Amino acid sequence: MLILITAVALLVIATEVTFAIWPSGSETAPGFCERATAAATIGGGIWLASTWALALVHLLTYEALVVRTAILAIVAVVLLIRRRKTNIKLDRKALAIIAIAAIPLGIWLEFIMWRGAVVPPLSHDALSYHLPKAVLFARADGFRYLAELDSRQRNIPANYEMLLTEMLVTQGTDDYTEWPSAVLFVLFVLSCGALAERWWGRNLIRTLTVMMLSAGVPVLLLHSGAHKNDIMVAFFTVAAMVFAGRYLRHSETAALLLLITAVALGLGTKPQVAGMALFLAPFVLHRAFRALRPRAWIGVIAFGITAFLLLGGVVYVVNVMHERAVIGKAAIPGSNAIIAYGDWRNLWEGPYVLLAAPFAQDSEELAVPWEERPWFWRRYEIFFSHLGIPFAICALLAPLAAWRSRREEGACERWAITIAALGAFALMLPVVFRPHGMFAISLPRYALFLVPIVFAWAIAPIARARSLAIGLLIASSVSFVIYAADNAVNDAFVPIDYVMWARDHRGTRQIPFDSGRAASFVDRVAGPHDKIALDVSYASWIHPAFGAKLTRPVFFIPPGEGPPVIPDDAKWVIVDRSFSIIWEAPGLDDLSDARGRILRGSPRPEELRVRRALLRDPRFRLAYVALGTNQVVFQRIR
Repeated sequence: MLILITAVALLVIATEVTFAIWPSGSETAPGFCERATAAATIGGGIWLASTWALALVHLLTYEALVVRTAILAIVAVVLLIRRRKTNIKLDRKALAIIAIAAIPLGIWLEFIMWRGAVVPPLSHDALSYHLPKAVLFARADGFRYLAELDSRQRNIPANYEMLLTEMLVTQGTDDYTEWPSAVLFVLFVLSCGALAERWWGRNLIRTLTVMMLSAGVPVLLLHSGAHKNDIMVAFFTVAAMVFAGRYLRHSETAALLLLITAVALGLGTKPQVAGMALFLAPFVLHRAFRALRPRAWIGVIAFGITAFLLLGGVVYVVNVMHERAVIGKAAIPGSNAIIAYGDWRNLWEGPYVLLAAPFAQDSEELAVPWEERPWFWRRYEIFFSHLGIPFAICALLAPLAAWRSRREEGACERWAITIAALGAFALMLPVVFRPHGMFAISLPRYALFLVPIVFAWAIAPIARARSLAIGLLIASSVSFVIYAADNAVNDAFVPIDYVMWARDHRGTRQIPFDSGRAASFVDRVAGPHDKIALDVSYASWIHPAFGAKLTRPVFFIPPGEGPPVIPDDAKWVIVDRSFSIIWEAPGLDDLSDARGRILRGSPRPEELRVRRALLRDPRFRLAYVALGTNQVVFQRIR
């Protein structure tokens, strides 16, 4: 309830701020989607800034959040009392057109939120670091440097985890922590509509068509009910493009500050937003040098620094303090680097995957012309999936449409934003993942910010005739329904059969796609307050060890060469060291080698240290073992 009150209060406050900036009926007043995107950015900025302010001084407690929400609610009530009436008139035809999009979207959201309340947290990232980081922050009453986690997990910006932390602090459980993704799904779709509004004016049918095509992107549908931060960063990136376009056309200081806020929020979620900021900078700075007075620069720079630090950028500062690197260790082969660079084949292989994957005949592998054998791939996994057939077709049509409309009103804004988006996309492509090809098949979730660019270019010129436009809107809604039903049934992590089973077994913590993890075994047999010692690394499942009510104390066994340090009061010891076995087998250098080599790796000596020590320790007995993935559980007997 506290989260809901906070959201409603911020919605009111942020909306009123947008009307104060752009009064209804003014010459440059934004359309509905653009205003909603601005309100979401303002509200999200206030929300996360207040959360981070409490987290940095370790006052992120239930009591402090109640006070924060009470203040926001009072401000919202005052603004509602003083607000001016705004008349929004929609005729029956407009309502009928909106219903074409609103009904299927509403049904999908209802399903996603119901499913999130029925099933436990799922997916590898949710169980290995999104939720564990949130639990650790909640137990510390705020942000701290998580030295016990792998560098590839602790160094990543934490806006999404901070949002989850607030939910855990206010609710005490992880029951509804999938719901933020559903809200972010709506915001992303609205931001896609905002881009279409900015580019082609307030044409209801064309805007809704772009929104429905964007909403029906398969990888987005999969993420809308999952614990992942990709939709969050995609929304902030598209919002940044919207506000950058507004600033380039109108030179409004408010638009510039919103652009800075969106970029700061994105950087506090994932570092790849830096690419968009880099390519937007020349256009924005050129305009700013002409529009801003010298004194205004001081305020804008101060605002930017404050926004960066209060909206998640403090993580980069902490990384530098502890590891002398902004985002992790140096990109050296064999290290725990977060970002390595230089796989130039991705420059052509990545775009090919985006266009070809929607047409793949097999849902388990992807044929690529440069390999004799197909690549490992998963159509219904949130980590891979695809952007849909409509996206692939529109991506081929977009260049022609862009060229034909190059002299129409607003062309400079459209071209500037498109160039920046393509530059940011190209900049991310040569990232090194091992085995080769892993980044290319993961690209759809990283490239979500391209979705409205492609659809806005391709659809608007086609949908000039009203009858054709309505046909396209109906077709886009049908496409959405088909993809939504397909992914609801076949989601690799949450298949519909499991959802129906979970509905009949409320409170289950069973993971349908991998029930053999050590932490899941302990979750089934340990007491709610048993202390757990963990020997984990990158991609190890941690979250089930906390228990359904998040009440179990956990201890991370420090790495080293000597005997493992295990607390005397630890009743269970978990060893989850599976990543090298799954993905680091000899010869697994390319995804075409995946067949027969996945799960054929060997654990490194340091990954066997705890297991070997406890097998010789008379204080513990072996309670569970799955040697094929190095999953071991020991129980204290003395």
